[in-house]
Amino acid sequence: MPTYLEKFDQACEANRSLVCVGLDPEPARMPVNDVLEFNRAIVEATADVAAAYKPNLSFYEALGIPGLQALEGTIRAIREAAPQAFIIGDAKRGDGGPSASAYARAMFQVWGFDSVTVNPWGGSETIKPFLEDGSRGVFVWCRGSYASAAELQDLEFASPDGKTTMYEHVARTSLEWNCKGNVGLVVGATAPEQLETVRRICPDAPLLIPGVGSQGGDLEAAVRCGVNANGRRAVINSSRGIIYASAGADFAQAARKATTVLRDAINQTLEAEGKGWR
Repeated sequence: MPTYLEKFDQACEANRSLVCVGLDPEPARMPVNDVLEFNRAIVEATADVAAAYKPNLSFYEALGIPGLQALEGTIRAIREAAPQAFIIGDAKRGDGGPSASAYARAMFQVWGFDSVTVNPWGGSETIKPFLEDGSRGVFVWCRGSYASAAELQDLEFASPDGKTTMYEHVARTSLEWNCKGNVGLVVGATAPEQLETVRRICPDAPLLIPGVGSQGGDLEAAVRCGVNANGRRAVINSSRGIIYASAGADFAQAARKATTVLRDAINQTLEAEGKGWR
């Protein structure tokens, strides 16, 4: 069985893509009534241009049991149409003890995600249950893409090594948790300075980078600051900018076009940095 990093790297290499498609269904914005039909069409249209898919569980939970059934079908549809893709469960889980273990079982054994986003506020007990299987792992919420992230994550404090910030401390601590090479970090594209700092602290960790598109993150800066020395180990997420690229019957074709445009823009920056695909 491939390791977490092998699965991540292979998913990006397969389509020469660092694009993660966020599957955040909002029925009021969808041109079809069925969430699974909507997601399946987008996945099938983007299967050869995306590296990863990221269902945000809040959108499915908000729809009750039908939403959870749609999530189950969506994961199955991704495995069928894009077997090479990396599937991230965006759940921001953050409890400890038996609850954390139960969350890990749910995310990996029940839903079958390759990775899950986690909130590290509760410390190592909230993270370790997700790291027991070296073929699956986490993206630790390190520095958010929304402006309010600065209220806590950019706070400075005195450490034994000098003044630092909360997000830097999270990044450094993640290295201590990374015994099996299955710890990545979430850092927003709207904070390129923080993104560059996190990449310096964690030179080879996989990064999940939200915030391009509707949130206004600078794509070129996100690529330059977020990839590793080889131009890899990062996926840049776009949700609304892809799945709602059209409100008409051509929504899947429009999603494919938006994904392709994003992939090509990322790859152009990689080429300009001398880190293109070979």
